[in-house]
Amino acid sequence: MNIEVLGCSGGIGKGLKTTSFLVDHTLALDAGTGFEQLTMEQMLEIRHLLITHAHLDHIVGLPLMLSTIYDRHRHPIDIYALPKVIEALQTHIFNWTIWPDYTRLPEDNPIIRLHEVAVGDQLHLSDKTVEVLPAQHPTPTVGYLIADAQCSFAFSGDNGRNPDLWPLLNRHQPDMLIIDVSFTDELDELAQLSGHLTPSQLADELGYLEHPTQIMVTHLKPGFETVIMEQCHQLLPHWDIQQLEQGTVLSI
Repeated sequence: MNIEVLGCSGGIGKGLKTTSFLVDHTLALDAGTGFEQLTMEQMLEIRHLLITHAHLDHIVGLPLMLSTIYDRHRHPIDIYALPKVIEALQTHIFNWTIWPDYTRLPEDNPIIRLHEVAVGDQLHLSDKTVEVLPAQHPTPTVGYLIADAQCSFAFSGDNGRNPDLWPLLNRHQPDMLIIDVSFTDELDELAQLSGHLTPSQLADELGYLEHPTQIMVTHLKPGFETVIMEQCHQLLPHWDIQQLEQGTVLSI
């Protein structure tokens, strides 16, 4: 399985794009500003999109992509998200004020189809199985476990301390965990209020994980990347922990 990291920053700036992944060409995971990295052909190949939550840095690329490919799209894109996220998209984005309602355009075959999911659901998308994982964030949010016949990886979504996550990961034993660590330890209170992790909180959380796996840290706030990773390595010297890098392709 190949995971193209289109964007993984916790903010914007020169060369920084927000959360977006492309998995084996046809499955997208979140739709932040990283969607700007897609070619026209890549956009046209997407068949499924998993959205973790409705915060702008995870959805802003979707309406822009739809207007780009509208005249050439070959098939509808199936979008999966929590009911509150679907509601937010319909109410605040595809409302003819912010953006056209692509759930109704074109009339005979709309370019997107919206599907509600719940924590614990299992989806079968082409050759992959997707399980919806719990997440802890101020707005309704989920993570996803994506597996094919050979391997699997988990993406926490934007996520703070989350005791419900670890028993599921212990059962599935993913080959890789992509997890949000947005703030340094000095900003512990802000991390807790905003539903993100610090390196110390990550170290506590990984104490519940019973099998070794590769840990990829994502959503680091711009300007704090080096300190966050230094703190992670100091606290977790025996873990395979790396910073996710925009523009890379992860093969598992």
